[in-house]
Amino acid sequence: MQDSIPEKDKATPKATTERILDAAECLFANQGIRATSLREITEQAGINNAAVNYYFRSKDALVRAVFERSFKPLNRERLRLLDEVEAAAGDGPLRMEAVLYALFEPMVRAWREDRNFIFLVGRLHNEPDPELNGFVTALYDELLTRFLAATVRAIPELPEPELFFWVYFLFGGVVFILLSSRDLERLRAGGNLLDAPEDFLQRLIAFGAAGIRARVAAAQPAVAGLVEAR
Repeated sequence: MQDSIPEKDKATPKATTERILDAAECLFANQGIRATSLREITEQAGINNAAVNYYFRSKDALVRAVFERSFKPLNRERLRLLDEVEAAAGDGPLRMEAVLYALFEPMVRAWREDRNFIFLVGRLHNEPDPELNGFVTALYDELLTRFLAATVRAIPELPEPELFFWVYFLFGGVVFILLSSRDLERLRAGGNLLDAPEDFLQRLIAFGAAGIRARVAAAQPAVAGLVEAR
């Protein structure tokens, strides 16, 4: 099998694997993982049929490589921005707006530059696969730990489980909106804030931070009432 691969593809493994990954990412994003055959991938990449097996061994391994290549750089950028937020704050509290910016700005930027990214996220929900979902979840382990700690530092008045819920709620809402961007204008003319992505990002951050702070304000009277009842 390996001998049937052209020498030029063996001599430039990085270039060849990138062509395979580019083709697979586009096809997985736009027509689905299960609906895409290895033959379609090799045809779009313009390579020998044996190359996928030579470099990735299986379709499952190729799928994981596509998601890893798409999500890892995005998460690194989020953590880089969070590092900057924490360094600027020193020992002081973090601003919730800055934490949300670090979380969402790379996502909105990635969506602007290449819509395949968000369609891959959609495939995780439309084509559930426990093994793939577990693999992708592991890619987010460090991100979840760091950002949860940052939100607790920004809003220490709320319990950690509630903070996690509301930030995850915002995250899911952004994913849905980015996935549905093609439908927004059809549903409501002029109602697509994504037409101005930077403005959308600023509004999202203001909305999210205000909503989380509102939970602090709502929780305080309830706590005070419990103390008085005692």
